[in-house]
Amino acid sequence: MKLRVHQLRVGEVVKAQVVENVSAENFIVSFSGDLIRVKNQTGKLFDIGQQIHLKVTSLNPLSFSYFALSRTNRVI
Repeated sequence: MKLRVHQLRVGEVVKAQVVENVSAENFIVSFSGDLIRVKNQTGKLFDIGQQIHLKVTSLNPLSFSYFALSRTNRVI
């Protein structure tokens, strides 16, 4: 089932793939084909094709925080 952006909930952790680095502060990610521009405030540089986890922090406007998994954390 395709994840749709309008179905996201606050607190949900989603897996996304980096599609394009627009600048050092912005990149585009894909949620199973849905493309979202994300403002990067982590100071980390992400590689194109890299899988990352994002936690939904608000819906209007849509906002995420980077969610780093530890070895014991799993996101399904």
